[in-house]
Amino acid sequence: MTGYMLVEQKDLDIAKVGGIPTNSQKIGALDFLRELACDEFPFPSLAKLRVCGLEEVLFAAGRDVNQIALEIRRRLKMAANDIDQKLISVQVVFSGTLERGNDLWVNYRAEQLPIGLIFGSAPPHTAAGGSKYYHCGASLTNGF
Repeated sequence: MTGYMLVEQKDLDIAKVGGIPTNSQKIGALDFLRELACDEFPFPSLAKLRVCGLEEVLFAAGRDVNQIALEIRRRLKMAANDIDQKLISVQVVFSGTLERGNDLWVNYRAEQLPIGLIFGSAPPHTAAGGSKYYHCGASLTNGF
């Protein structure tokens, strides 16, 4: 599945039997964003990336969390064509709890961090083993 899969770490097959298959290439959120900013797109076709630590980046932003979230969204949108054309699958893995109400949030260290500012209104899905995840295309056009 190309684009972005937002998933809690506890729902991956490395954490529970029958969980969502884990993408093999692990990369930190800041490293991923830095790689996307390179002049030449750094990831090969059909790459299966697992991005970890996005909630740490947002948590560290403090009062600037909304501004940082929008900047992350801008960077992801700039890379959307390459991700689509190369059929790249990106799992964004959260150690906190994903919640959806009017917006999409991750509860992390007793704070609600605005994941919806990055990924829009990504719709929820349920995997075969009952694990929940959210998915949006690389263009991030899920009703934002």
